Amino acid sequence: MNVLLTSVGRRNYLIDYFKEAVAPYGGKVYAVNSHENAPALYVADEFRLAPPIHSDDYIPFLLHFCIEKKIELIVPLLDNDLPVLAQAKRQFSEAGVYVLVADLNLAKLANDKFQTSLFLKQEGFDTVGNYCDLDSFVQAKERGEIDFPVIIKPRWGMGSLSVYLAKNKEELNFYFKKAKEEVLNSFLKFESKQDPDKEILIMNKIEGEEYMLDVINDLDGNYQLTIVNKKLLRKAGETEAVETIRHEAVELLGQKISAYFRHPLVMDIDVIVNDNGIYIIEFNPRFSGGYPFSHAAGIHLPKVLVRWLKKERFDSVEFLTPRIGTRSMKGFVMIEARKFTD
Repeated sequence: MNVLLTSVGRRNYLIDYFKEAVAPYGGKVYAVNSHENAPALYVADEFRLAPPIHSDDYIPFLLHFCIEKKIELIVPLLDNDLPVLAQAKRQFSEAGVYVLVADLNLAKLANDKFQTSLFLKQEGFDTVGNYCDLDSFVQAKERGEIDFPVIIKPRWGMGSLSVYLAKNKEELNFYFKKAKEEVLNSFLKFESKQDPDKEILIMNKIEGEEYMLDVINDLDGNYQLTIVNKKLLRKAGETEAVETIRHEAVELLGQKISAYFRHPLVMDIDVIVNDNGIYIIEFNPRFSGGYPFSHAAGIHLPKVLVRWLKKERFDSVEFLTPRIGTRSMKGFVMIEARKFTD
């Protein structure tokens, strides 16, 4: 089985995980990215530069590449990729390629953090207040719904890009403008066209213990388990160290989300827990930057995914049993770029 990972960026570890998964079948791991300064490209067996995700050439390029290299599985790694690939899922299926992506509605919902917040409130989940313009924030503050400090972040975005903490009105005005300029000069400008002048979120900052969840389903959306990783260290908006733990209430929340969305394989969820409840901050139906922590604790989703696609019987305990108490942290690996050939 040959596998293609898209928008690979710095995720060299996922290339390695999938190499291990397909090795018994003589498979290769291919990678694409829209720019050549993406370290994970050079860890793959083969790589190509792809057109930008929102280009009309993107899907035809991927289809041609999959047929040329006999690729049977596509794993997207960027939020922006999910709606685009979800729309084209049938085209890939007709070409014999399985795309690991949720349905289009879920892909769009997860990508839009403002709509995520509205949906969670509507469905009775605890979440934090989000406002996507300064006037809405001022009105909510006057009603006592939100107060400083607040978090400023892109409405469509991932990771720590343009995420700031504002402790007063002056900082809010400064960082809101700064974040907006950064977003409109980045790849996020494409998503931001969906709702002009509402591309930045002002989010209520709440205190509590922070957790990353990997909610795992089979490929038909049937719940398997929830892995709970307690955040121990964060730097510049990124989680750097966790402990894999048991937390019954949080695991039940993962099961509830699983039953609601019936997503394929994995959904990453960020939550904050305090005396008032379990607050969902956001969710992403894909391999996230937090998955390596679950992997370090004994989970091996790439091996499970390949076996499910091949409809092989296997002992799920071997690959889907977390080692509770595992403490893991991110480090750095230097990667030498091979010469790029088109």
